[in-house]
Amino acid sequence: MIENLLLCVGAQKAGTTWLNAQLNDHPDIAFSDVKEVHYFNTIHNGSILLTRRKVEHMKRVINNNPHAVERYYSDLSSGRMLDQGLHRLFSPVDDKWYISLFQGVQKKYCADFTPEYALIGQEGFKNVKEVSKSQKIIFMMRDPLDRALSAIRYFYKMHNVDINDKSEDEILQLATSDLILNMSRYERTIEDLKSCFDPDDTLYLFYEDVMANKQQAIDSVCDFLDIRHVTLAESRMNKRVNATDSFDIASSIQSSLLDCLKDTYKYIHSSFDTIPKEWVRL
Repeated sequence: MIENLLLCVGAQKAGTTWLNAQLNDHPDIAFSDVKEVHYFNTIHNGSILLTRRKVEHMKRVINNNPHAVERYYSDLSSGRMLDQGLHRLFSPVDDKWYISLFQGVQKKYCADFTPEYALIGQEGFKNVKEVSKSQKIIFMMRDPLDRALSAIRYFYKMHNVDINDKSEDEILQLATSDLILNMSRYERTIEDLKSCFDPDDTLYLFYEDVMANKQQAIDSVCDFLDIRHVTLAESRMNKRVNATDSFDIASSIQSSLLDCLKDTYKYIHSSFDTIPKEWVRL
């Protein structure tokens, strides 16, 4: 089992990539080879993102070395020492596979920052506890409407589609779909986290507060993890990561989104003593 597992399950477009960039070389944290492993959402939500990534990696390996697969299975059948990178690539994706990603880590925490874990539910979070002896969870949240609008822009960007070519009805259909809305419905994730983890093992961060005082945010994360404090470099702290282009989305679409997310706003207002001013929508 993994000794101490750190998961950041923050909503997409809520600053998880920025936080990863600030902590990536922290002396007490060992990150997975890629920022987003997508293990638990593959197992519990049927995500294809991990499979797609493995297939792309396999193509690169075979293109660089056409005999890599043959050699791997020859080593496997003969009991010779396996190339661990190839072993992770070709072996079945299960709990043992996930644990092997952090094999030999000497740092205090093994870290996996995958925003989609916010939707793995109680069964998914129970699985997290099955692969690790102790866990720390960071859940980053951004104003639900702003996050949804950013996710819409990002969706079109990733699909190489010019949002200006889309009609208002087409954008509205995407905006009010589960693909966009579910990651902004924070109450579901919070209730799942509460049911599975001790309150002292969960840290809730508001994107707006983090961006307003970045060093203070990192200090709070270090305190939460009981690790050494680090001073952020100005250039790294203010570098935009994973940014999307701005685009004015029609007020009618924003109104529809607000109506869909009104329960989320009410839940957050009732659950936290203080919230960023940007969240005062209703």
